Amino acid sequence: MSMHIPSCAAGVPVFRVLSPGELERIGKEMRHKVYKKGEVVVPAGSVLDSLYVVHRGRLNVVYTSLSGREQIVRTLGPGEFLGELALFHETVMEGDVVAAEDTETCVLPRNAVSEVIRNPDAALRLVEELAKRLSAAEQLIADLGLREVGQRLAAEILRLAASGHETPEGTVVNISSSWAEMAVRLGTTPETLSRRLGNLADQGIIRQTSPRTVLILDIDRLRSVARP
Repeated sequence: MSMHIPSCAAGVPVFRVLSPGELERIGKEMRHKVYKKGEVVVPAGSVLDSLYVVHRGRLNVVYTSLSGREQIVRTLGPGEFLGELALFHETVMEGDVVAAEDTETCVLPRNAVSEVIRNPDAALRLVEELAKRLSAAEQLIADLGLREVGQRLAAEILRLAASGHETPEGTVVNISSSWAEMAVRLGTTPETLSRRLGNLADQGIIRQTSPRTVLILDIDRLRSVARP
């Protein structure tokens, strides 16, 4: 399996402002790593000293309680990255980073990225990315604290609808993860999530057209359900 490593860096918004020469330089520092589904990429408690860029596949950041309950706090797809906080100070992973499916990554050492963000445009993009991550984290905290499971599910479908496509019947939403994985992310069980999904379908708000596809029939009512 081959991959042009500078192109992996070019897929990251922070790095798109770099010149071909700068991309080539950081490409020389990058290492290509492949992980099988379920493999732990970075275990909890590890010092994070590199930037992990997803080239293909998905990574989940999973926190596990003492009782064994899991919570997915972040999912990363192609072009997204993990380890940005390590650029500023030594960072210890609080949860496991796990391959949600077979995944290819580019791994860039901290010192190489530190050189890159001397570029003012790249540094600004990094700050913008950190702001998005903070906003997403705050949204997750609010969802878990203020919404019950049905509301969380409705809110998640609405978020996914932003990248869906319109048809005469409604908005088609593709679910990239499994429903079991979504249940962990939303802080519930697959059985409970399935019941809430069925409730939305019974009310005529959505229709599940395939195992990973949902058709939103009434987006206004879905927004009403999602409201805390």
